[in-house]
Amino acid sequence: MTDIQDRMRQIPQVSTILEDSRIVPLMSGRQGAWMTRLIQEALSELRLTLRAATGSVASREDLLEGAVAAILERREALLGPSWTRVLNGTGVVVHTNLGRSCFPPQAAEAARTVALHNSDLEFDLDTGARGHRGRLIEEKAALLAGAPDALIVNNNAAAVWLAVRYASKGGRVLLSRGEVVAIGGSFRMHEILAETGCQLVEIGTTNRTSLQDYVEAMEPGTTVLKVHRSNFVVEGFTEDVELNDLAEACRQNNCPLVYDAGSGAIYPYEDLGLPAGERLLSEDVATGAHLVTCSGDKLLGGCQAGIIFGSPEMITGLRKHPMRRALRVDKTTLAALDTVMSLYLASKDQPNIPTLNQLGMSLEDLADRAGRLLSNLGEKAPEGWRGCVVPGQSSVGGGSFSTTSIESRLLLWDGPKAELEAVHQFLRRGNPALVGRMNQDGLAVDVRTIAEEEVNLVVEAFVTAWAHLKSSLGEK
Repeated sequence: MTDIQDRMRQIPQVSTILEDSRIVPLMSGRQGAWMTRLIQEALSELRLTLRAATGSVASREDLLEGAVAAILERREALLGPSWTRVLNGTGVVVHTNLGRSCFPPQAAEAARTVALHNSDLEFDLDTGARGHRGRLIEEKAALLAGAPDALIVNNNAAAVWLAVRYASKGGRVLLSRGEVVAIGGSFRMHEILAETGCQLVEIGTTNRTSLQDYVEAMEPGTTVLKVHRSNFVVEGFTEDVELNDLAEACRQNNCPLVYDAGSGAIYPYEDLGLPAGERLLSEDVATGAHLVTCSGDKLLGGCQAGIIFGSPEMITGLRKHPMRRALRVDKTTLAALDTVMSLYLASKDQPNIPTLNQLGMSLEDLADRAGRLLSNLGEKAPEGWRGCVVPGQSSVGGGSFSTTSIESRLLLWDGPKAELEAVHQFLRRGNPALVGRMNQDGLAVDVRTIAEEEVNLVVEAFVTAWAHLKSSLGEK
């Protein structure tokens, strides 16, 4: 006990830190309050460290120096951006953890413009009266999907919640057991539905649900929900119901049908070399489902948002729903999504959207990009390292093709395992960070997800990482 008390006495007082010449200029004005909190937190962490320490500890002067350094480092981190740009060398095109789809430059510029300036977000310039937020953008979305009307909310989970809540009004909702999905983070379909106040009725089994299962469970006041299995595939002894057949059964039994289309596909992805069979949004809408929802990013290639398609009557009801305001999007999201929709509308062929461009890259272009990286880096590599361009597999990522692989080209580095791992770690800590692949074959960068304008940044990242490696090994 005495030993711990002695340790505690070595901790510098708040007043001592406040008198430090490096801290004094930072305590003036409004920042003094939160700087005081940083000081208190640093000292609290120091107390915990000293309580757990064994043996001798640093002197009071060294502890003071360490505390001040920690406070200044924390302050610098807080005043900088809370995000780091990442060079995506994983080959996962729609990478949920790296922000999913990248904006087209025009969409980023549109978001920047409305962020810096006022716009007619909810103002009718012709009449001078209040206007409707996002109305023209929703018209564009409806045109692209062949739907009578559309509504934009903040993400697809919100779109599903609002659609089910409005359609069911708290009544029975049928959902196949094979579609009670959990996707990423904490998104669990049955938990989302529970928050609508509906009575969830699971039908069929995990691997087999028939049309008869649906029909037998349909009663007056029943809503049917069908969910696209975006992030997994059920194989083997399976049975599922086609959306067309389910829509017809719902019409005959006067039951609203809500379809969660997941990623949302406007462009025919088989034209990019992906497997055929993924329906377009226009085909989903054409089945007659009362409401169809999808994401605004992922395969659509825009920003995080949820889009609901349906009849003018249904969409008007959703637009007037009390929760619609809580789920609405801001002006920058609307501006970016508007630009993406316009790119689709104006394009006679493939629109210039990063997600589509990455998925559609030819093997020749991929090999050329990887070859240029190797040419720029080969002579700079550490001794014992060897680089080569090898075949590999990219993946579409989060969304409808999450299990689909696409042939790609990788820049692969082989070398001492400990050095590969050290460089891989340092690359992730850079700014911009570079996230690649590390496995038994070595350290690889899949160039499918490296933009042309990022090639030089990848070169700089490796050169910096190798210099750090040599320094840590004591080499000049």
